[in-house]
Amino acid sequence: MEVEVEVHFAGRSVLLLAQGTAAKLYGGGDRVTSIYDHMRQATRFGARLYACSDALEAHSVDRALLIPELTGIAGSAAFVGRVLDAEWATLVF
Repeated sequence: MEVEVEVHFAGRSVLLLAQGTAAKLYGGGDRVTSIYDHMRQATRFGARLYACSDALEAHSVDRALLIPELTGIAGSAAFVGRVLDAEWATLVF
C-alpha cells in the first residue's frame, strides 16, 4: 500500500517480543501461521516494530532476549508524537 507502518508494543503486548513467545501463539484455528510468522512477514514488507521501554521494565523482559525483527525501543512519548502528527493515522488495538 506504499505507506510507512510502525507497530508500538506497550503494556503486556511487549511479552510477544520475547524470543519464542509469539512463535507459540496462533491467531486463528489453522495453527499453521504463528503470530511470530505474521510479525516477520510484516517486517519483510517494511513495518517497524517498537517496544515500550516502561512496559519492558514493568514486565521484566530482558532486552537481550528480544526478537531480531524489533526495530527499537520507543516510549509512550514517541507513540503520542505519532498520534498528534497530522501526517500519521493511528490504529489502537
